[in-house]
Amino acid sequence: MKTGTIHLDGLVMDPTTQIRGNTSSGTVREYQDAMRAGAEFPPITVAPVDPEDDAKGFVLIDGWHRVLAAQALGLVQIAAQVIPETNPRRYRWLAAQGNRSHGLRLSRSDKREVFRAYVQAGEHRTGRGTQIKPARQMARDLQGIVSDRRIPEWMKQDFPKVYRAMLRSGLEQNTEGDFGSKDMDERYTQLATNALEQFTASFMAIKDRDQRGELLEAIMKTAQKVAGGRTVPVIEPDDF
Repeated sequence: MKTGTIHLDGLVMDPTTQIRGNTSSGTVREYQDAMRAGAEFPPITVAPVDPEDDAKGFVLIDGWHRVLAAQALGLVQIAAQVIPETNPRRYRWLAAQGNRSHGLRLSRSDKREVFRAYVQAGEHRTGRGTQIKPARQMARDLQGIVSDRRIPEWMKQDFPKVYRAMLRSGLEQNTEGDFGSKDMDERYTQLATNALEQFTASFMAIKDRDQRGELLEAIMKTAQKVAGGRTVPVIEPDDF
């Protein structure tokens, strides 16, 4: 694990990595005020998109409120610790661990999401990955999120295959590919598409010509950056 400073424009913010159902706008405003006053915050936690190339950017694991506050202030960089995690199925569990050590109190639904993240990350297994941990050990791992008596009930509802494995003396079959590993390129494409759609809707709602022009300059610079030297057509404000 290494700590340094990363550019906010190189940060992938995937809502599926969040444990909490929603971010708190009040907390974001409080963080903005504190940052503006010069307060220092703990580094956010990120994972590299490509462990061999930091230029590909980073996936946000923990620190949504801090990032949103920094973005609102127009900051371009933020302190971050980079964890050497390459398995996207573990992102939510790592985020859950961060939220357990600091931040807002977890709601009842948030706790259920922590449990799901725990199982999806494969933390419910022991040994070589085919043996299921006893419910009591899972409860210790989850540090009070759920009792050992409640775990079988949640497992039956959320992960019936794992529950059946628990009933079969804890031997889980077909451990590879559980929970549907997905093509991350498809996920990142969807995130980029959603962001473009939101940008278009917000841009069209702006009435001030100067503000529209400033945004067009910003989007053109971004287009030039991602195009990697290829020619990008010039767009004038009148084109919108």
